[in-house]
Amino acid sequence: MKLEISTPQRPTHDTSHDRLSVLRDAHRTLIALADGAGSAAAAQAAAARAVNELARCFRSGVLPDNPRDWEMVLEGIDHIVLGDPAAGETNALVMLVQQGLVMGASVGDSLAYMVPPAGDAQLLTPRPRKGPRIGTGMARPIGFGPVQLEGRLITRRTGRDDSGDSPFATAAA
Repeated sequence: MKLEISTPQRPTHDTSHDRLSVLRDAHRTLIALADGAGSAAAAQAAAARAVNELARCFRSGVLPDNPRDWEMVLEGIDHIVLGDPAAGETNALVMLVQQGLVMGASVGDSLAYMVPPAGDAQLLTPRPRKGPRIGTGMARPIGFGPVQLEGRLITRRTGRDDSGDSPFATAAA
């Protein structure tokens, strides 16, 4: 299955709190995004740390094959970010696409939809919710999937005055 990823263009001097990592090998694709919250430097540090930890999981080959294990990965990252004195808090979303299936977990208000070639968009992640983010030591990730990937995956960030509910990344199968 070929997966094509597109993201919006970012300014050269992007000061947003958003971080995105898309990693691939011959059999799978990991999409990790985080939207930091709080003061600029701490939010950027938290988002970067969360995405970097998810990328480390991919590179080391430690990739869960069920949503509950993805929840535990994000819970672990919550404690890693909490222990980083430079980092604040962040929302996060991780999706693994392999063998035509998508699964993952989210914390906070980052959303993922699947839009089939014919039909309505299906929300894959839980509805956006306020609550403990990554970096608090109390994050409560919620897993989703596995779901057969048919059409496009769209990730969105919500709850930000400067971005509204804008697309963050799109993947088409």
